[in-house]
Amino acid sequence: MFSIASAAGLIALATALPASTQPAGVPVSRLLAPEAAAESTMQMGLSAFKAGDHKAAQRHFRTLASRGDPAAETLLGTMAANGQGGARDDAVAAAWFLRAARRGYAPAQLALADSFARGRGVPQDLARARTLARAAAVQGHPGAAQFAARITPERYALLAVRR
Repeated sequence: MFSIASAAGLIALATALPASTQPAGVPVSRLLAPEAAAESTMQMGLSAFKAGDHKAAQRHFRTLASRGDPAAETLLGTMAANGQGGARDDAVAAAWFLRAARRGYAPAQLALADSFARGRGVPQDLARARTLARAAAVQGHPGAAQFAARITPERYALLAVRR
């Protein structure tokens, strides 16, 4: 597995080559090992997100999500839930969280638990929310155990009234 330093070295080497020695039409990221390319794509997506270029961030995260990266799927869900890069869409957010949660990714499990608890993008289901939060807690995700313990019908009945 490549480290970030070795990936940076490969990028520097590939970009330093004269154009005539690089394979025609092949982006530098394709010349890297898959792990290094994924790390590079994630870093580009995070940089674009931090710069406020949500459309570019989505493109990078979608590339990773198409390869089954649960972190990218969760980030796409978070962006959809917050309306970053497009209109806010809770159903799309829940779908991205579900994809990543099925892979056992704890942050996605907790985000999907919150969606089920609030009924955002999915029908409200406190039992399923509690199950997902507990699954994230078993993996040691911070705050998941507390979230699971706080899920009560009384607490979420108040949220439904406030909408």
